[in-house]
Amino acid sequence: MSWNYRVIRKHHADTDTSTYHIHEVYYGEEREIERWTEDPVEPLGETAAELREDIRYFLQAFRLPILEEKATDDGPTLAPDDSDFGINEGHYFELLDRTSVAVDYVDQFVGSHPLVRKERSLRETYERAAEALAELYQQVGGLAFDRDSV
Repeated sequence: MSWNYRVIRKHHADTDTSTYHIHEVYYGEEREIERWTEDPVEPLGETAAELREDIRYFLQAFRLPILEEKATDDGPTLAPDDSDFGINEGHYFELLDRTSVAVDYVDQFVGSHPLVRKERSLRETYERAAEALAELYQQVGGLAFDRDSV
């Protein structure tokens, strides 16, 4: 069994409002959701470093689709949140811009670091990361071009 943090939207029928929370979600062997914590969780650590690491895991939850807790005859279930925002025209340029900034940042602050320049294994790992960001930029640009060509 595995688990991770996920963002879950809960709709409150009495006030017709929604709130978002972080929960631990547990998966079976086929990666299907088996259960989740009833109450939201909060970042925790026995040291400041452990707390920072837990917060990093919380932030990773935002990379995954938001889930919605729904009531069914069999009890509550989690499903992808249909109200999650879709993609608009501005998202393409925004991601191109962010990727470009990331490429520059990684090059300036990581690629030029003395240890990266000196240690071959670090330099090779850095180069793979830089190439991956450049490829991401190209893929987003291709999607934007394809979208504009239609």
